[in-house]
Amino acid sequence: MNAMFKKGMLASVLAVAASSAMAASSIDIQVTGKIVPASCTPAFVSGGGVADFGTMKAADLNSTAQTKLADLKVIPISITCESATRVGVTFNDAHADSAPTVDVTTNFAAPDLQLDPPYTAGLGMYNSKPIGAYSMGIDKRAGAATNADGDNLYPLFSSNNGEVWGKKGLDYIPVKTDKSEVYAFSDVQGDLMPSAQTQFNFNVAVSAIINPTNDLNIIDEATLDGLTNVELVYL
Repeated sequence: MNAMFKKGMLASVLAVAASSAMAASSIDIQVTGKIVPASCTPAFVSGGGVADFGTMKAADLNSTAQTKLADLKVIPISITCESATRVGVTFNDAHADSAPTVDVTTNFAAPDLQLDPPYTAGLGMYNSKPIGAYSMGIDKRAGAATNADGDNLYPLFSSNNGEVWGKKGLDYIPVKTDKSEVYAFSDVQGDLMPSAQTQFNFNVAVSAIINPTNDLNIIDEATLDGLTNVELVYL
């Protein structure tokens, strides 16, 4: 019985080996690769992307309410593409831990800039307290956004990843700072479809407020520390 069992086992092993050899008698050729749009590069035209509100005295700020800083800073941005490309941008607050969680109570320097949390970004912390907030908007006035030939471009926004596009704001299209909206440009006024261009030139306006100084208890230098990431989105 033992010899017969061993013979049966040997036959089973040989059968499995033969089956495996047959299964390995073919191989597959795979063809892979990617097609990507023309490469685009964003850059700051001047100022290095810094909205500098300068030096201010704590005594000149409101001690019991938020203080609106009077200046509206402008950040000029240019996106250059290897060939005509449909591209947009998103904005993301890199210091969201200091951003408002409720509506700002003081208007920003431009009426189009929004007060509610999705549209505001943080200015960093001092004494474990948020220093303040800022809000941004893309300038949509005539001549503020142009293509490589200097022709006007018209800002659009989409809140559903480019499925539907719309317009908002009078002088500035307010931007959300949580990447939930995409901003792009049409080359025809009134058209709600982004256009392909080799260059997009546009200005981002920045307005800031400082929280009540009584809450901050400023006894030494407090540095405004806002940081927003502008990311390209190929459409």
